[in-house]
Amino acid sequence: MADVLGARLLSEVQEETLDKLLHSLQSLHDPAPADRLGVPVLDRLLDIFTHSPPLHQDIHRRWDSPQPPSVSLPARKPKPPVIELCSASPCAGKTQLLYHITAAALLPRIYGGTNGAVVWLETESRFCILRLRAALLSHIATGTSSSNVSPLHSEALVNASLQHLHVFSPSSSASLLATLLSVPSYLFSPQKHSSAGRALTTLIVSNISAFVYQDRLDADDSAHPPGSNTFVQRYRDLVAALRHIQTTFSCTIVVGNVAFAPLLPGTLGSAVRPHLPAAWSAFCPLKVLLMRETTPNFGPGISAEEAAREATARREVVQRKRFRGWVDASGSETWEAGVKGALEALDRGGAFGFRIDGEGLRIGEYSN
Repeated sequence: MADVLGARLLSEVQEETLDKLLHSLQSLHDPAPADRLGVPVLDRLLDIFTHSPPLHQDIHRRWDSPQPPSVSLPARKPKPPVIELCSASPCAGKTQLLYHITAAALLPRIYGGTNGAVVWLETESRFCILRLRAALLSHIATGTSSSNVSPLHSEALVNASLQHLHVFSPSSSASLLATLLSVPSYLFSPQKHSSAGRALTTLIVSNISAFVYQDRLDADDSAHPPGSNTFVQRYRDLVAALRHIQTTFSCTIVVGNVAFAPLLPGTLGSAVRPHLPAAWSAFCPLKVLLMRETTPNFGPGISAEEAAREATARREVVQRKRFRGWVDASGSETWEAGVKGALEALDRGGAFGFRIDGEGLRIGEYSN
């Protein structure tokens, strides 16, 4: 009997390497800063998904105790911070928001940044250094309390910050996986870059679905054993590589994506049908949908005079370049306990609005 009991207890022991144990202890006793991305509305959403509300359990002091006390269980290990920004329509502001996040990560804290290093994996060859430079200058202008930042100093600060941006351009999902697997060895080689003195705060993948069609075609054409799926396995491998980077560097992962299907009604707002394997949805439960503010079509039977009167108002809406974002709750049944309630407790379920103009990207409250 003692042998059976001992074997059962031993089977319940989980083995971990020392680095994983130290990472878990750091997550529990040295929580991540509240400004992971430097974007308050997104940081608030990340905090909800990474730090689930504590569990409670009723424990009886005596078998006949009329009111058993409620005891909080030990805090659960925070979830890795991962967020997906998904374009629900063309020109939804996703790329500009990624530049805004990158600028906030690169700049020193006195200029509203987090003083970190950024790895950007660009899968569509659309990365524009000029747009990122403009985002950095906008951050410098709005993120400091001093208005005496000279143009020369701003340019020097931008150039210094860009030294800690590392851009890779994989051309296939196999190349993306290989690049992810090489990131740790690259960052641990100080002779290859100048970011040895900074923490990797953010890893960006834009766009995670760039190779979906090609991967599906390759999976259909390739000869593989019955029951296997190379498309699904590829995303499992990508998730494993991203998890390894997070475990090593404790960074936030921000992923750009696009919706392949029309919007569907949801509990917290419109949702999109997922087109990536379940392994990806389990890794990244926080999906934020982005859409540009649109103007409704002219009503039926409207006269030319009425259309002309509305034209000015419609032009103003277009020129404002306003966008909105909200959490896709289509996978809420798999969320941690308490996440959905915490979202519903936020104003408008955590939805937000932002504007892109000559002064950069400005995030505010959601507006209809």
